[in-house]
Amino acid sequence: MREKRTFAPVAFMRKRRDEFSREYAGLSAEEIEGRVQQSLKNDPLWTKGLHKQTPSPPRKKTGGWHYEHMR
Repeated sequence: MREKRTFAPVAFMRKRRDEFSREYAGLSAEEIEGRVQQSLKNDPLWTKGLHKQTPSPPRKKTGGWHYEHMR
């Protein structure tokens, strides 16, 4: 028998989305970006990742055979 979950991630995310919607209502995209950047400024989990450089995967040419022959 499965144990009852004590954390519902979907419900949590919906609640947070509603909170953010109310908090950012009426703000421009630039104002929202500024608030987000300010809140992350001293976050240890966020700043820890700023100094890491992860290599980008090699880019593939996409499109397929028909794109090559349509030019």
